[in-house]
Amino acid sequence: MLRVLPTRSAPPQPGPRAEDELLPLAHAAVDGDVTALRTLLTTVTPNILRVVRRVIGGSHPDVEDVAQECAVEFVNALRRFRGESSIRHFAARVALRTAMNARRRQRAAKRNHGLADELEADEAACEGAAPDALVASRVGVRLARELCDALPPPQAEALALHCVLGYTMSEVAAICGAPLETVRSRLRTAKAALVAHALADPRLRDLVEETA
Repeated sequence: MLRVLPTRSAPPQPGPRAEDELLPLAHAAVDGDVTALRTLLTTVTPNILRVVRRVIGGSHPDVEDVAQECAVEFVNALRRFRGESSIRHFAARVALRTAMNARRRQRAAKRNHGLADELEADEAACEGAAPDALVASRVGVRLARELCDALPPPQAEALALHCVLGYTMSEVAAICGAPLETVRSRLRTAKAALVAHALADPRLRDLVEETA
């Protein structure tokens, strides 16, 4: 089976659902409290930046612009928040969808200009990784990104959250507001498509077979 991205610092395992300390700020922001909105954005910006860097590449020149777009979408989406997840997870989900849309636009623009996608140098899974693991993780991230552009949205979201961003299955279920078994099914389907996509590429077939 193709190995895909153990992240540098995977999010912590979730425990019992605790009260969301950002919820009062979110409610106040929705009610027009500018100070609360500013504080909320300052708090979730690191989450948003992490998502953007993982989706489009940390050294991409548009990271700041896409992060700004994600922040605007997060503010606009706050009124639709129904408490299915934490505010941080909600921000991550909004940022993921926005960043994936930005990535699709960028890839379409590259195709229109006859340019090929390049593998970002910062896509290593972790510092000090063995060379083989490093290559496998880079390929895994690249494939997952490419496949997310083509998969149905629920599968793409599950694949990106788990394999690109490193969230646990329980966290993915909480973020998506879906049952755990549903998320597992989506991820199984997405991973099968990921391996099939890799096997169809002669440059990657040997790597996939070696890591199977």
